[in-house]
Amino acid sequence: MKQLLICKGYDTKYGRNTTSDSAANITRATLNILYPGSIALFEQGASSVSTASPTKNFEIYLGRGSNLVPFCIPEVDIDTLTITKTLPTIGTAFKRVFTFPSTPTVGKEYGIMFIKKEVVPHERNTYCVSIVAGTATGATEATALVAAINNSYGDKFTASNSGTTVTIVGKTVGEQWDAKMIESLIGTSFTSGASNYIDAVKPIGDKAFIQELASKCTADKGHRYTDSEGMAVDPGYPEEVEDFVLNTGGGNGTSSSGYALFTLRFATKRDAGKTTDERVWQVVHIAVPVYTGASTSNYSRLNTYLPEGKYTDNIVNAATATALEGKADVSNNG
Repeated sequence: MKQLLICKGYDTKYGRNTTSDSAANITRATLNILYPGSIALFEQGASSVSTASPTKNFEIYLGRGSNLVPFCIPEVDIDTLTITKTLPTIGTAFKRVFTFPSTPTVGKEYGIMFIKKEVVPHERNTYCVSIVAGTATGATEATALVAAINNSYGDKFTASNSGTTVTIVGKTVGEQWDAKMIESLIGTSFTSGASNYIDAVKPIGDKAFIQELASKCTADKGHRYTDSEGMAVDPGYPEEVEDFVLNTGGGNGTSSSGYALFTLRFATKRDAGKTTDERVWQVVHIAVPVYTGASTSNYSRLNTYLPEGKYTDNIVNAATATALEGKADVSNNG
C-alpha cells in the first residue's frame, strides 16, 4: 500500500491565531482540531504527542481542521522501518554543444536526430533536422542548421551558434532527450564538460512533482467519491499542493523552498482477520515544505524525529550516545 501525506510548512504562516491546535500541543482528546496540514506522531498507548523519535510503534496523524477526523496511519512498525529523505532540487534542462565541421562539403547533407525519452506507446520519439551544405564555410552552415532546428522544433529547443560552435538547449526543464549525429555529421562528437553536456533532470519537490506522486497514491488513500459530498467523507480531493518556486539556495544543489519528501517503508503485522501470517509492506510518503524558520515547523520536527536510514539502528545509536554522555558527566563530576 502506498500513501502520501501533504503537510503545510509553519503553522503561523497560514493565518493561525492560536497554538492549541498545533501539532506540538495536540493530545489524543483534541485530535479533531489538529490544524490542516499539521502532522503529529503518537507512540501507541501514549496520550501525549511525541516530542522526540518514537521508541516503539507509532501512529501518524495529518490534520484536516476543526471537528474533522485527521487522516491516520494507524501503526508504523519500527523494527522494519527504513526512512529516506529527498530534498527539493531545481532540475536541469537538456543541453548539447558541438563544433560544426569548419569546411563542409558542398551538396552533402548534415543533420542531427533528437530522441525523446520516457515516451508512451504510439508517441513520436524521434525528431530529425538536416540541411544541405550550400557553401564550404562551416560558420555559414552552422547558422543554417541552427535556423532549421529553431524553425522545425522551436517549441522544444533553443539552438544558437557562435561561428561553428552550436549550442542546443531544451526548453522544458526535466524533459528527457538525447541527440545523435546523422548524415555527414556522423563522427562529430558532442563537447564534453559539466556545462556543455547536460542530461535533463526533473525538478524534485515542486508542485508538479507532488501532484504526480499524489495521483499515484490516490487509490490507496481511499479516494472514491470525488464530488462535493465525497470531499467530506475522504481527505480532500484533489490534493491541495502549494506552488513553490525552486532555487539553488539550499546548499549542495538543493532548493531552500519546495517540498522535502520523507519516505517510510515498513511491514505491518496481520494479527486480526488474517488468512496468512505474511507481513504486508507499506510505503508512506510525507511531503513537507522545507521551512526551517522555527523548531516547531513540520519540517524541523520530522527532520529530528525521523532520522534517515534503518530506524532501529538510529535509535540504538542515539541511546548509546546519550548513555556515554551521561557516564562522561559522572566521571567529570566525580
